[in-house]
Amino acid sequence: MKENRKIPRLLFAAPKSGSGKTMVVCGMIAAMKKRGKKVAAFKCGPDYIDPMFHRKVLGVESGNLDTYFTEEDTTRYIFYKEAQDADIAILEGVMGYYDGLGGQSPKGSTYDVGKVTKTPVILIVDGKGASVSLAAVIKGMIEYRKDSNIQGILLNQVSSGYYDRIREVIERECKVKVLGYLPQLKHLEIPSRHLGLVSPEEITAFGQWANQVAKELERTVDMEELIKIAESVEESEINRRNFHIPVLEHKVKLAVARDEAFSFYYRENVEVLEIMGADLVYFSPLHDKELPKEIDGLVLWGGYPEKYARELEKNEGMRKDIFNICKSGLPCIAECGGFLYLQQTLEGENGRNYQMAGVLKGEGYRTQKLSRFGYMEAVNEVNGIVQKGEKIKGHEFHYWDCTDNGEAFLAKKPLGKKSYRCMINTSNLLAGFPHLYYYSNLSIIKGFLENCERIHVKREAKKHWDKIAKPIDSLGLMEDYVVKLCGMQNMFHPPSIKKRALMILCGDHGVVAEGVTQTDASVTRIVSENFAKGISTVNHIARYTKTDVYVADIGMDTPSYHQDKLVMGEVVNRKIRRGAGNIAKEPAMTIEECEKAIQAGISLVKELKNKGYEIIATGEMGIGNTTPSSALTAIFTGEKVKAVTGRGAGLSEEGLEKKYQVVEQIIERVKKKHLKKPEEILAEAGGLEIAGLVGIFLGGMKYRIPIVMDGVISTAAALTAMKIAPKVTEFMLASHVSHEGAAKAALSYMGLPAMIHGEMCLGEGTGALSLFPLLDIAIEVYEKMGSFQDYAIEPYQRFK
Repeated sequence: MKENRKIPRLLFAAPKSGSGKTMVVCGMIAAMKKRGKKVAAFKCGPDYIDPMFHRKVLGVESGNLDTYFTEEDTTRYIFYKEAQDADIAILEGVMGYYDGLGGQSPKGSTYDVGKVTKTPVILIVDGKGASVSLAAVIKGMIEYRKDSNIQGILLNQVSSGYYDRIREVIERECKVKVLGYLPQLKHLEIPSRHLGLVSPEEITAFGQWANQVAKELERTVDMEELIKIAESVEESEINRRNFHIPVLEHKVKLAVARDEAFSFYYRENVEVLEIMGADLVYFSPLHDKELPKEIDGLVLWGGYPEKYARELEKNEGMRKDIFNICKSGLPCIAECGGFLYLQQTLEGENGRNYQMAGVLKGEGYRTQKLSRFGYMEAVNEVNGIVQKGEKIKGHEFHYWDCTDNGEAFLAKKPLGKKSYRCMINTSNLLAGFPHLYYYSNLSIIKGFLENCERIHVKREAKKHWDKIAKPIDSLGLMEDYVVKLCGMQNMFHPPSIKKRALMILCGDHGVVAEGVTQTDASVTRIVSENFAKGISTVNHIARYTKTDVYVADIGMDTPSYHQDKLVMGEVVNRKIRRGAGNIAKEPAMTIEECEKAIQAGISLVKELKNKGYEIIATGEMGIGNTTPSSALTAIFTGEKVKAVTGRGAGLSEEGLEKKYQVVEQIIERVKKKHLKKPEEILAEAGGLEIAGLVGIFLGGMKYRIPIVMDGVISTAAALTAMKIAPKVTEFMLASHVSHEGAAKAALSYMGLPAMIHGEMCLGEGTGALSLFPLLDIAIEVYEKMGSFQDYAIEPYQRFK
């Protein structure tokens, strides 16, 4: 960005809507272009339609400046970035000059944008049906704020004879220059439609229209004085703040809908995507029969799908393509019109219902008035492609609604108490009516693009496998795991898993008192200390697989260990409390303790990553922990208790029957309490080491490090983590199918096939470590084996 460059500029405002701002601004742009000036155009506020007119006149993009969406520094950054090469910047106001948030504040108003960008203001006043009163209006507009910066007046809809008389009154009474006028130009007025002005495409001979307006302005307005005012701005110290926009390591290919039905977008959103590393490929849901090939993500912005509902329905090939690719897990953002297109049906302007893409289950229908109109800030309350707690600002303006608008976000109106739920946030889809402004939270868009990047990296890794001189897919899951590792580590070249850790979490369970185990809880401490001494089964496997073993007490019913640092050879203190409650009769822990245990697991991943570990295997120790694992699996999968409850470390028939009863009791209590949130269910029916393992899986997602599942307890924790954050499965590797039925059910539910089927049921991390030699073999082939071309062999082809 060029610095300390003066950018001549004008902001055209008005006391109210309908005063002629769009006509004047389009004519002014055309007039400046005739004078050989390079023009930058902006619209104040969230409007889409007016920038379309600017683009049509300019032949270039037009931007939005909005001080509700962005902080002052960001607003200035956007202005200077987009206007830095222009000879003059022309800004079009929104509504009345001081009209801002909620009709109560000038925040977000045209005045606010002018103040932030230090732009001279030209006030357009509709003179029809008034005379001296115009001076009162203008004087009030100028003096309402001391820094109004109104430096000139243009009168609209006045005759030439009347203009000379009223100009003298205004200049005398208001001490401001009147720079010209426009007569009544009924043949040049812009008609309106239900979303505001018509689109430029709907006006015939648009270029001729703009030139006619420009010609009128040249005839009746002092253009030289306007230019002089524009050039009077002080030299602009361009925002020197280190405004950081994150950039992907690998370019991604986004398919973006753009045609007559989908034409609403913010220029700034397009630029953010491109700066971050997206190549935008435009397609038409109306005219193209299928999506572009090998895309990494999909963007469906707003427009007029209801106007073209019949044509969209007829394009069955595109509808099926979008349905299939969304269901395959491809990341997708859909806003307003794009959101309606993803529904089952949409009511057209003619009142008939038409079939849409069917990705979502709702039905779009026409309303009699604007629905949820205006600014909003939405806070995400569920984990999906957008993480819980993220906020973003947007705007709604639509006469169509839907039977299912989603409930993932809580939207709040600025300066008011009104709030409502909106938007759908799944593992790959962010969809809803709000038009989002990306600069208001770049981290959400970064997260979306990182998901696209993972798709891209995995596709390229799969292409590499297909070039290797062997039958396609012949190594089965070994190939899939390498592809998945490439996606996790964001690299095409062979993934590295040489530095390995096994993290074993240990905790006790009050449910042991119910007779659901063969031994008592004292064994937990003994075995945990054996891990630290290096003398348990898993330690021998760890030495063979070159894996470092760490042991942490997160909830044993023992005094706390003295070692707080994460080191090998000792049991590390991460204790939340001494033992979980007896889940047959009471919660395992409080929700606060559960959250602490989850956070402890996330922190352990961070510590291990900081130590340079590239992959983490999970292990656990806790007498009685197959009982909560069975309960959690039954609750989350809906499987019957007997199908997911096994003998654990060896129960008699009598003990097994007792275990069935206890699991049933737990499930019944969860139902009676109407617990729905995964964290609440985990606190009620889980265990401390299970909650810690949940955190480890979530930490894998947060810090982009592969986490290997072990047996039934680890798998139940993975299932719980998936319920909290569906995207977490992309950072999990299933090692083996435990002999316990709960593990089989959980893996099936998560859609994660395991490579090893060995009827193992020891736990400790033994199954997780057993995966490492197979991964080593797969990476060796991926990295070192030659291609079909190297060996002069005719390549195999993949057939669907």
